[in-house]
Amino acid sequence: MLFLAVLCFLALAFASLSMPIAYALGLSTVLATLLFTDIPLFLLVQKTIGGVDSFTLLAIPFFLLAAALMNESGITDRILSVFNGVFGAIRGALGLASVGANMLLAGISGSAVADATATGSVLIPSMKASGYPPGFAAALCAVAAICGPIIPPSIPLVIYGVVAKVSIIELFVAGYAPGLLLGAVLFLYVLIASRFRGFPAEGSVVLSEIVRRVCRAAWGLIMPLILIAGIFGGVFTVTELGAVLVVYALVVGVFVYRTLSMSSLSVSLKSSALDTANIMFVVGISSFFAFLLVSQGIPQLIQGFVLTQVESRILFLLLINLTFLLAGMFLDSTPATIILVPILLPITGDLGIDPVHFGMIAVFNLMIGLITPPVALTLFITARIANVSIVRAMIEAAPMFAMLVAILGLITFVPEFVLWLPRQLGY
Repeated sequence: MLFLAVLCFLALAFASLSMPIAYALGLSTVLATLLFTDIPLFLLVQKTIGGVDSFTLLAIPFFLLAAALMNESGITDRILSVFNGVFGAIRGALGLASVGANMLLAGISGSAVADATATGSVLIPSMKASGYPPGFAAALCAVAAICGPIIPPSIPLVIYGVVAKVSIIELFVAGYAPGLLLGAVLFLYVLIASRFRGFPAEGSVVLSEIVRRVCRAAWGLIMPLILIAGIFGGVFTVTELGAVLVVYALVVGVFVYRTLSMSSLSVSLKSSALDTANIMFVVGISSFFAFLLVSQGIPQLIQGFVLTQVESRILFLLLINLTFLLAGMFLDSTPATIILVPILLPITGDLGIDPVHFGMIAVFNLMIGLITPPVALTLFITARIANVSIVRAMIEAAPMFAMLVAILGLITFVPEFVLWLPRQLGY
């Protein structure tokens, strides 16, 4: 356990110096390897490369590229115009549009950060101009973006599926119920907040104009339907599905809307390549970090301790939530998943917890971490767009955080909430 304590202390110490998490994990792993083991360092290279050598992980750059192509080709803007028109006559129209757009984009990008950036950059300035408090606009966009990694496709669920060796398609299907519930709860919250705080309507849009906007955005609106058909029909693997979405976005941007130029294509390729490199570097380093823990028998020690000290299934579920919630507050979801899942997953098997259920608990907790200090990545992004202090955004996010915790409780203690749909489809 001294080895684990030193390893964690070094990683946290380097991270506290504002060192990128991949570097902090890598450097702490190298130092712990030299100090406590006789493992040759060439294994670091092997395990790092092996950690990203997965056909399934190819889905990640495809999903990122599809989202980037949508933004550059104007598909995202067309989708946002549809939601603005549909909710225009209702109090809190722009807030409702933010939630609706994030739910739809969640069915394409799989990344909360990407969705928060795309919708926030368009809607937050409009919400501020319409009289919404900047903190509320930032908080709502940040929390709504959490739908991205819950409603499929989901990059965190892909990572979990690879690490836990669980069907990613089954995980995707299980994500629909909590993702849609989250969206519904946020819709209700915006409606209630709008009534009490006097948020404005944007003015009714005639039916013919709504139809025109839907027609303009139709190619983008049906992208999630392709994903649903691929998942439920078993037509594509997860990686193939990502490739199909890229080809679809490319064809629509170049040949249908004719808004995707060579320069915008270059921007999309560059941004998705950088995002992919960042994720894969973290995956590789985290894989060696996890290998080092396994080689020193850390999972077995923790498993033995937990099984002797925690006899209650409910208590263990609470422990899982606390562990992943704390991890999400400090770590990106990728290293947190790669490090913690191999340690905790064997214990879930002993207690009869379904790995898909465990995966949804883990990922939902890590997504809550995106709006929880000290990191609160999506909240920092939207607060910067809104030009408001992160403290004010956190205060506005507090009621929504409570809603997230309530949904997390439902996921945790009512397994059928996430397992019913996969079982109905024969998984």
